[in-house]
Amino acid sequence: MPANNRFFLVLMLASFSKTFEEVRYINTSANHSATPGEVFPWSSYRLPDSIIPEHYYITIHPDFQNRTFTGRVKILLAVLKDTDHVVLNSKNLQVREALLLPLPEHHNQKQLSLRLQESVQNEQVAFTSSTTLQAGRKYELFVSYTAALSSSFSGFYKAFYRTRNGTTRMLAATHFEATSARKAFPCFDEPSMKAVFSITIIRDQQHYAISNMPKRTTVPRADGLLEDHFLHSVKMSSYLVAFVVSDFASKSTASKRGTKVSVFAPSEQMVQTQYALHAGVKILQFFEEYFQIPYPLPKIDLVAIPDFEAGAMENWGLITFRETSLLYDPKISTLRNKLWVTEVIAHELAHQWFGNLVTMEWWNDLWLNEGFATYMEFVATNHLEPSLCAEDQLLITTFYRALEKDSFRTSHPISLPVRSSAQIREMFDVVSYCKGASILRMLHNLLTEPIFTGGIRAYLKEHSYGNAHQDHLWQALTKSAVEAGESVNVKAIMDTWTMQKGYPLVSVTLQGRKLKLSQSIFTLYPQSDTGFLWQIPFTFYTSNSTVVISHLMKSKEESIDLPHDVAWIKANVNSTGFYRVSYDLPTLRVISRQLREQHSAFSRSDRASLIDDTFHLASQGTLKYSEAFSLSLSLGKEKEYLPIRMFVAHMTRMLSKFAFSRERCVMQLLKKHILSLLRGLMQAQRWDDSGTLPQQNLRTLLLSIAKGYRRLPAAQHAERLFHHWMEADGKTQLPRTLRGMVFQVGIKKGGDREWTFLLRKYIESTSSTDKVQILAALSRTRSTRKKKWLLNAALQNQVIKTQDFGTIVRQLARSPKSNQLVWKFVQRHWSKLVKKFSLGSSYLSRIVVSITSKYTTRKKYEEVKKFFRSPKNLRNLAFVRQSLEMIKVNILWLKKNKKQIKSWLREEYTETYTTNRHCRPALALKRGRALYVKT
Repeated sequence: MPANNRFFLVLMLASFSKTFEEVRYINTSANHSATPGEVFPWSSYRLPDSIIPEHYYITIHPDFQNRTFTGRVKILLAVLKDTDHVVLNSKNLQVREALLLPLPEHHNQKQLSLRLQESVQNEQVAFTSSTTLQAGRKYELFVSYTAALSSSFSGFYKAFYRTRNGTTRMLAATHFEATSARKAFPCFDEPSMKAVFSITIIRDQQHYAISNMPKRTTVPRADGLLEDHFLHSVKMSSYLVAFVVSDFASKSTASKRGTKVSVFAPSEQMVQTQYALHAGVKILQFFEEYFQIPYPLPKIDLVAIPDFEAGAMENWGLITFRETSLLYDPKISTLRNKLWVTEVIAHELAHQWFGNLVTMEWWNDLWLNEGFATYMEFVATNHLEPSLCAEDQLLITTFYRALEKDSFRTSHPISLPVRSSAQIREMFDVVSYCKGASILRMLHNLLTEPIFTGGIRAYLKEHSYGNAHQDHLWQALTKSAVEAGESVNVKAIMDTWTMQKGYPLVSVTLQGRKLKLSQSIFTLYPQSDTGFLWQIPFTFYTSNSTVVISHLMKSKEESIDLPHDVAWIKANVNSTGFYRVSYDLPTLRVISRQLREQHSAFSRSDRASLIDDTFHLASQGTLKYSEAFSLSLSLGKEKEYLPIRMFVAHMTRMLSKFAFSRERCVMQLLKKHILSLLRGLMQAQRWDDSGTLPQQNLRTLLLSIAKGYRRLPAAQHAERLFHHWMEADGKTQLPRTLRGMVFQVGIKKGGDREWTFLLRKYIESTSSTDKVQILAALSRTRSTRKKKWLLNAALQNQVIKTQDFGTIVRQLARSPKSNQLVWKFVQRHWSKLVKKFSLGSSYLSRIVVSITSKYTTRKKYEEVKKFFRSPKNLRNLAFVRQSLEMIKVNILWLKKNKKQIKSWLREEYTETYTTNRHCRPALALKRGRALYVKT
């Protein structure tokens, strides 16, 4: 803040005492009533459009000793319509003083008397003036306030880390997306109300402050504190403001254009920051070239925050990360960790253009931010580290994940109206991120690279420093296509993918030289015809030619003439389209035979999609399970990770359903099927870290499965490795890619001594990646007492961080016995969890769904329904509706499919069926030990 402005603000604050009689802090009830009979002047969750902010001057002073902060904000306002009220967002701030000053200043200028009201429900405050604020004029609003540093992961919150010698250090960091800037300063907390921000942080000399912009100057104060004044920001949304006050160390370098890139972390973790610094610079330069727009700020900081709910946050110029998303330990981390760090850095750097430079107008179009960043993370990663096979990772973590989520009736359109903070938080889900990225990948393939990149460059340039909605993007891409001589209506195509939920199942019938197509919505739970139609980029090749043929399918039924007779076709080439394919039975059987005889006729991604589509169609009832299992027999010759990964995923889901419904005989038959197909590959695996990332992933997957079979030596070998490592006090080298699996076996087969030793290693470790692996292993204990201790320790943020509570829950939710334990724990501590993670947050939603999605009985359905509906009345929240639908799907699935699955397996593995004790009628009713495939 310039010196004359600081002096003026001091004078204004000094005069507050004279005018404060007119200002009241009112803790209102949900009906907006300030006092009995007095109504809050604004009823909508959205702010009025009568006033917009132009410039914020914010001063923040965190008090680490009392864990509070004080703040002052001066906001330059432009009035667009006559009004008596300044309505803006505020939450959990204790307003001490406020005044409003008309501009331009005059010698006898009078401050306007203000009356303060608050709407707790809509997270708003209103400053009502006795004098009308006139359209076309500008005003300055001054507010001073206090608040507690948040104990959650949003707003301006406190975080902690431990040094090697056991000292606990505190820092304060911000996380404002989507609606939490209002927890740090009163503001117009909507993405379209962009403004310039000037930040000042008051701190002690032991700490260091960073914000979006570089530091302009540091001013010593008479009380021994320091004032850090940062440069004015560019025009941006409030949710992108950020500041961190810590004792972190840093490491810096510069890009080709001179942008300063820095990584901040606790000093003991600085050795783990080198890769992030290298990747950050390379990816920044890639995006500048790709978008043809220079990064507009003079610096960018990447900061590892030790307490962090999400993976990262794209604050402009100051990106914050969970430690596992930024730090790469050269001694412990794997290629898989490197891929994750690369993807997250790329995701957040892509946001500097998609989201920061050009921002969606409102949260209903969040996917414009998150879908693009998710897609571009794979584009950038493939450019920087092609050996990491980012395309395979996109299919596993994004494409297939989105298909799974979007096949439930409780899914939602990509673009969806939202009218509350909870609804906005719910938008940060698989649909916005993964489906958004998948349809952009589909569009990219349809339009081709030159048209797609030309369109997004034009879109970014036209809307820089402004806001946009999805139609602006469609217009830019259509124009790019027209300029390239292509006639395509992008909006007409893409509206069918963004404005309606779900996705199509394309049914393919091969009749001589004619290919007949029909489309219908695909859902796991039966529903009547929705009438939805999609414009589908349908691609295929045939048994006669590897040339890919493209066809834009617009109608419910269409046909394509083929030039020659063909034995089979493979549709949706490399899963570029967001749809599933159902082949007529003769064609499917020919494809199955081709897979068994020469599976290399199909790419690995096409082999994976054949497995995934076939088992999903069987699950839904379009296809018999005998056909899906018959197709899976081709895996006896498979050596690639991606198809095997998809097969194991389906087998694991089935095993879980049968375990929770106590169908032990079918479980044993399924385990036999897996063993018969993968035994050779399991036994061929070496216990080392050799090979490419897909090869390492395959080894980890296969050995994790093998340890579940008593007749295979994997579990015994892992146990020996663990005890050898333990006897050396953790100083011997374990294969990096197999550490987690070795730890799990050591804990599951060990006792108190092994568990206590590994807990000590958890406490001593400074590697966040190592801590997550250890924590997952500690959760595999057979001791109920230890499981409860883990849950309590994480919830209380003692020894185990609350951010890792979900890791424990997911591990415990896998088996019926510990699932019941963790479900009871979540119910008992629900209010604490909501306070920490917030209703609607994706983290809390995943915790609940990871537990409830396993249930297979009507009794459990009613139990979950009762807990969330009364007295909490949360039935309309997405995760509650999803949980209930998943249970219904499980119940229906068992009813429809258990017998036919058992019948096929019994016929295929007759010896196992007749000799296994769980399958003999006399013993089937007895309780036995269930064995699971571990992945």
